Amino acid sequence: RKGSEWASNKVALLRDCAQLASSMPSEFSMLDTKIKFHIDGIEHMQATLNGIELQVKLMIKSEEFPAQAKRNIELLDEIPGIGFFTAATLIAEIGDFSLFNSPKALTAFFGLDPSVNQSGKFNGDRNKISKRGTRIGRRILFTVAMASIRRTRNGKAINPVLRDFYASKCVSKKKKVAIVAVMHKLLHYIFAVLRDQKSFEFRKPEDHQSWRGSKLQPAAA
Repeated sequence: RKGSEWASNKVALLRDCAQLASSMPSEFSMLDTKIKFHIDGIEHMQATLNGIELQVKLMIKSEEFPAQAKRNIELLDEIPGIGFFTAATLIAEIGDFSLFNSPKALTAFFGLDPSVNQSGKFNGDRNKISKRGTRIGRRILFTVAMASIRRTRNGKAINPVLRDFYASKCVSKKKKVAIVAVMHKLLHYIFAVLRDQKSFEFRKPEDHQSWRGSKLQPAAA
């Protein structure tokens, strides 16, 4: 969860502890065996994961893999905060993108649309997300949202536009609500990229509004 470098440092620390334990009296020998057993299990699991990742990459790069799906994976992989396997998982969950005619439809598919809290004449005003649709896709999108608002070790924002958007939402909303708002934004990014088949570009809200205005202006006679 905290990255391969952090995990490698922990494993190295455990190895040092194991070596230290082997030089201690006999009552510590069982601890030494337990630590080595866990290290062997971690290394075996990592080797298995590496093998699966290699198989997935080879499958996607093969000529038999659908060209459009491969292109969509490449497009999502270019969005900051989305990695190759995350992109592949999202495309696998979305399936046939042509079935979605609007960002609203994609939002509903991921279960981020508001649920209906209504009974007879009663209309609730505290609606939550519906959580219908793809559960795996929603989890992946949450992970992407968390990654998008982070900073790198040198202090640079992964996605400065989404980070500022998240900070502005946190002023008046709970953090969980702000994260859901970021997930909504990400789905709009994903929809636009897949619809236009163009690489992702950073665009501030004011730039986006001016761009939309220029697109809506009628052509000169």
